[in-house]
Amino acid sequence: MIPDREKALARGVSINDIGRTIQSMIAGVVAGKFAKGGRRYDIRVKVRDQDFSDIKDLAQIMIRNNRGELISLGEVTKIVEDKGMLSINRTDRARSIQVYGNLAPGASQADVLKIVREKIEKILPENYIIESSGSAQAFDESSAGLLFVFGIGIMIAYMVLASQFNSFIHPLTVLLALPFSVTGAIIALWLGGASLNIYSMIGIILLMGIVKKNSIILVDFTNQLREQGLGLKEAILEACPIRLRPIIMTSVSTIVGTLPAALGTGAGYETRVPLALAVIGGVLLSTLLTLVVIPCFYSLVSKEKF
Repeated sequence: MIPDREKALARGVSINDIGRTIQSMIAGVVAGKFAKGGRRYDIRVKVRDQDFSDIKDLAQIMIRNNRGELISLGEVTKIVEDKGMLSINRTDRARSIQVYGNLAPGASQADVLKIVREKIEKILPENYIIESSGSAQAFDESSAGLLFVFGIGIMIAYMVLASQFNSFIHPLTVLLALPFSVTGAIIALWLGGASLNIYSMIGIILLMGIVKKNSIILVDFTNQLREQGLGLKEAILEACPIRLRPIIMTSVSTIVGTLPAALGTGAGYETRVPLALAVIGGVLLSTLLTLVVIPCFYSLVSKEKF
């Protein structure tokens, strides 16, 4: 039923009243409730179904205008038989068509969303846009948020380390382990067949706090030896063997503690395995390279006299 706005205006009938009258007559209006057998039921008032034997009977429904007069719907509307949508979805007050889908086993959400967007953009008419919703929207927002958290975390860590070491150079030496941890995490995810998703990115953020401790242990003890009068080279050569055991012990304990989650196959393993693989790979590679790269970088950027 399509309202005729000019006729409705001339007869003092609003479009809102037309819509509410049609809804109340066909779908009904809840006028109250009654209880029976411990249950409450709606009292719905509507026109009997047998009174609408033909679609033209809708035009006989009466509606009251702003002057209190009864006007039939046939005077202010016209009935058109055509195909229409069962329901109209809107997003931000604009009509929208929602596309749903589930990921196949082993498929990456990021890769699937990229492929879907590329295919839709090729056939998308003019003035149409693509917007994510549901889990896809949550994935996009979470990915952007995690990158922001990653950057803020590095900035705060640098400021704290700079105040702790009273130096602008030593924090860079400590943070040099972070790229190795990210590389190790990506390699472990690739070897384990996992994707870089929200959970693996959380594991990478955890690595920021885990892998820095090895560099802090090494740099701090080297500074202590230099304060005692040892030279740059002598302090590095003495600090590395002494701090080797605690670094290895803490790294091994972290890897062993995370290993059950990486090997788990129970309920929810899809969320635990990527996180655990990222932690294991990052800790393993950063530990091996920290013992070599950090002393070399420290010797290059530090002054001979402490």
